[in-house]
Amino acid sequence: MLAHLGFKSDKERLVRACQNLHDLVYIYVSSTNTIFRLLNEHLGTNFPIMSVKENFSIKENLQLLVSALKEMQATMERKDKDVQESISHSLYAKIARPIASLQDKITAVKELYESYKGVVESVMGILVAVMLKHDNFPDTVESAIHQLLSSPALSLQVSELLMDYADIVKMLQQNETPSTTEGSSSSSGTSQQLRLRSLSSSSSLLVFLQAILRGHRSIKKSLKIAADYLEEAFRVLKPPCEGFQTFVKMIEACVPAITDKQQEA
Repeated sequence: MLAHLGFKSDKERLVRACQNLHDLVYIYVSSTNTIFRLLNEHLGTNFPIMSVKENFSIKENLQLLVSALKEMQATMERKDKDVQESISHSLYAKIARPIASLQDKITAVKELYESYKGVVESVMGILVAVMLKHDNFPDTVESAIHQLLSSPALSLQVSELLMDYADIVKMLQQNETPSTTEGSSSSSGTSQQLRLRSLSSSSSLLVFLQAILRGHRSIKKSLKIAADYLEEAFRVLKPPCEGFQTFVKMIEACVPAITDKQQEA
């Protein structure tokens, strides 16, 4: 029985990697929605709030995200041209340059407000527009997806990433038949090998594991390879997500600085 094989380390890696990828998809979408809300509020845009589509794969969700970010970026590039014509080159450079420190960015925002509060329509809108134009998040995320095109991990349905190991074992057991050689009496060989029947099930996780088991037959080896695929996907997708989170948190931290200036006026 799979439940008694005792492959604890690979089991834990598999479940943890699934959880990490699930959380990552939600963080990507949450960060995007935060930016959309800021732009809708401060620039009068009408970007729709996104939701994770649980019945879609990781890849499909991220592709929808990239599409939305590219649409946003195109709008911001048009706004960026207007900004360059409205503020000084030195101040524009301070806003557009990579984040040196949060305090430096807040100082630039305050300077922008003091100098151009009667000229530009929205200091916060300008900040987001300029930084989005220069940080180029859509291409960064798209590049990460491209790195993983050959990985079966991205085909996994988001809703199935939260299955615990007991559920995975049960699913496999319901779809396994022992693989034996005619005349063989080796029980150890039988216990370490299985063959999944042709499936009518639409379970992406089952199909993912089925393909690995077919290629490697040893359950222990298959679990390790499955965990390797999932961990590699997380390793590639995590840095763009963390960069985006840092950007969003920086923007949110600048909001009080602008609010304080508006209250002083």
